[in-house]
Amino acid sequence: MKKIILLILACSALLFWACNSASTDNKQTNVADTTKTQATNVAQQFNVDTTKLKTGDVFYQCEMNPEVLSDTSGSCPKCGMDLVKITKK
Repeated sequence: MKKIILLILACSALLFWACNSASTDNKQTNVADTTKTQATNVAQQFNVDTTKLKTGDVFYQCEMNPEVLSDTSGSCPKCGMDLVKITKK
């Protein structure tokens, strides 16, 4: 009887470990893929070279992600916050 109980516990522990490690691996892969996709989209949608702007020109920037720049108002693709209007000095 004790052998059966130990066998059931061992199988349960093995099953729990196998399920838990598989779901963790999938989450890490999905996060990495999502980050790469977002970085690509940001580079394509928001491409403002502030060094070429003249004094008084307006551009929009995210307060949470200062690398996100745009020539039009809208929201940040990374965090969803509204872009802030900035006038070049």
